[in-house]
Amino acid sequence: MKIDTSEDVLLAQLKRLVNRTSEKLQWGNLTVWEALDLIRQTQAQAEGLIPDQMDLYQLIYGSRFQRLLEQFVMPKQFEPRFNWHKPY
Repeated sequence: MKIDTSEDVLLAQLKRLVNRTSEKLQWGNLTVWEALDLIRQTQAQAEGLIPDQMDLYQLIYGSRFQRLLEQFVMPKQFEPRFNWHKPY
């Protein structure tokens, strides 16, 4: 039986934080500015959890958030609001 250490608890909190942010970026209806603000808030919260490992955080999650931003948030900004080709 493994006993949770405080590091395990912190990493579990970080994982939940990052997963929540990733889901909001992927499925939320955020503007680019809102998404960037969410990423900054997540980074600030992560720094409270793992202040000595922020280089590693940035290496892993910075690129993940950038990809989600480009793949999901930015295209929504440029989608047409109405499809004029379908007669409703």
